[in-house]
Amino acid sequence: MFGLTRFGPFDDIFSIQRDVDRTFKQFWNDLPARTAAARSDFQVTTADDGWRINVPLPGIAPQYINLEVAGDTLSIRAQVPEGDKGAPVLRYEQTLTVPDFLDTGKLTASHDHGMLQLTLPTRESVKPRKIQIESKGAEAKVLVGAGAAR
Repeated sequence: MFGLTRFGPFDDIFSIQRDVDRTFKQFWNDLPARTAAARSDFQVTTADDGWRINVPLPGIAPQYINLEVAGDTLSIRAQVPEGDKGAPVLRYEQTLTVPDFLDTGKLTASHDHGMLQLTLPTRESVKPRKIQIESKGAEAKVLVGAGAAR
């Protein structure tokens, strides 16, 4: 007699998904235990005078942080030197596109207790400015009351 096998159209797809999940899980488990990535989240605060960007880099001293500006791109790279197994202990890399209205030429940076603080001022050409209006006519008239001229 013939043996019947139940066929499900999605069995092969689920099998492939399980194999991919298993492969990724094994990849993450095989990474060296001492290699850790610094947190990649940062906070941007905007104000009329520019932007302030706070990048948490716990465990990374300022001498291991490298900032580069090329055009409208700001690159933040940090890497603590090799540990005893030859792998970096901590590594961080982030690239940001800076809007045109900010002045990358006046970028300042400071580091305080694991927090990298960047300040990008607004370009002078885009800051609001007050325009003085000149009077070119004869003596200016001041209206007093209901239409009477002085």
